[in-house]
Amino acid sequence: MSGTNVPSCESAMKRVRAGRVLSVAAIAASAGMLVAGCSPEVGFPAIHDVPPPRSDTPLTPDQVKQATDDLISARNKLSTGTQNAAPANASPNAPANVRPAKPPSSAQQPAVQAAAQAPAAANSKP
Repeated sequence: MSGTNVPSCESAMKRVRAGRVLSVAAIAASAGMLVAGCSPEVGFPAIHDVPPPRSDTPLTPDQVKQATDDLISARNKLSTGTQNAAPANASPNAPANVRPAKPPSSAQQPAVQAAAQAPAAANSKP
């Protein structure tokens, strides 16, 4: 019977074994999903879970002004410290990381002048 296409008994047993392994894996995966679905979610609070009322009172306008003044004075103190550390040849109002603009080269000047005159010539009527 070696010439026929009848599957042997061993190959049928291998298929049955593979089917059992796959079915056990599918059952285990579905059980894992069911267990994961029952676990509590950590990311969101309960619907009626409201935080307790504040124990501190909001700042009064005088306290807000005092805090603002303190922040402004600290900012000014820090900015004067960085200005003193800046190079002597840099102007105090210019940012340190900006390069000065280059004037247009002589080759670009005729094109710039022609572009500036073109709208004026287009608007004039003969």
